[in-house]
Amino acid sequence: MSDFCSASAAPHYAPDLRLEPIHRDISFHFDLQRRSARGVVVITLVARSAGARRLELDGLDLREVEASDPRGRALSCRYDGKKLHIVWDEPFAGSERRELRIAYTVVDPLSGMCFSWPDEQYPNRSRHVVTDNETERARYWLPCIDHPNVRTTVDFHLRAEQQWTFLANGFHAGEESHEDGTKTVHWKLEQPSPSYLLCIAVGDLVCVEAGDFEGRPVAYFASAGHRPEDLLRAFGPTVDMLGWMTRRLACPFPYPKYYQLAAEGIGGAMENISLVTWDDMFVADERIHREWGWLIDLVNLHEMAHSYFGDLLVIRDFSHAWLKEGWATYMESAWLGDVYGEDDLLHQIHEEKWAYMDEADKDYARPIVTRNFDSAW
Repeated sequence: MSDFCSASAAPHYAPDLRLEPIHRDISFHFDLQRRSARGVVVITLVARSAGARRLELDGLDLREVEASDPRGRALSCRYDGKKLHIVWDEPFAGSERRELRIAYTVVDPLSGMCFSWPDEQYPNRSRHVVTDNETERARYWLPCIDHPNVRTTVDFHLRAEQQWTFLANGFHAGEESHEDGTKTVHWKLEQPSPSYLLCIAVGDLVCVEAGDFEGRPVAYFASAGHRPEDLLRAFGPTVDMLGWMTRRLACPFPYPKYYQLAAEGIGGAMENISLVTWDDMFVADERIHREWGWLIDLVNLHEMAHSYFGDLLVIRDFSHAWLKEGWATYMESAWLGDVYGEDDLLHQIHEEKWAYMDEADKDYARPIVTRNFDSAW
């Protein structure tokens, strides 16, 4: 363990949820060129025990933070740059529901919300904003209990210049144009989600519509400058993979769409519910795809498997990340076996075993489940 974490690493546990968030209504008005957004989140809370009146939310480097109770109940809010400490004057009754409204500004955050806009050094840079949260980076743009045991339904209201593409988790629930040349797009997620699986993207995006899978739309997006044919080459097997996955697990796909987005600012690939994000290096032309196509397919299958293992079934805390990652990795091997044969399955399992043992020999060895770590990542 000495090489895995520092000697001072404290044990991590799921937070107390005497006041549990059950819904988030998230509104953003983006100014992409200024790399900023004005946000409002209305959190619906339910008291799991009578007498609770304190709530602590994660929020890093947020600006102009204001908290209020929409029904006028008195409360105080203290923000120290890392946490919002909310205290109601009147305690909650058991099972009582209340709303908390937090208005704030995000300006070019260090992580979590990635803005891209051309400048003197990079005049061809794309124009977009996209979020990338795993494991504990939603707090850079969203006041929340940034932990997987807090799972809420979500409404997103995203406002920006009307020519942009607007994406988020869930299904498209409507949009409204404004006289100033902006529009607000409403996305709605009816399945509970932890903060690290939320995703927003707005900007100049290329789109390839790939039809549907059992009535659920499938589409591929990338930041401007990428070619539709490269997008289709990279993600073309997706619909067939969805068919294989649902048959193998004997379980219908649990979400209303399956979108994939490749953009600068994403590290690797991320299984956000119904909106998987990728580093745009995976948008492969013919030459690169000849070398990397096998890897892109495995990553595609891996992130899709997380729709079940990690998204539908959510870990209680990050000490059990092995569960979601282990199952998603195993599904890669199962897919190889069913599509290419047993030799490919066994070779994949051998490679994964070798990589694990090599890490244990050269870097560190630790229990599969440990609460002591410096970073959940």
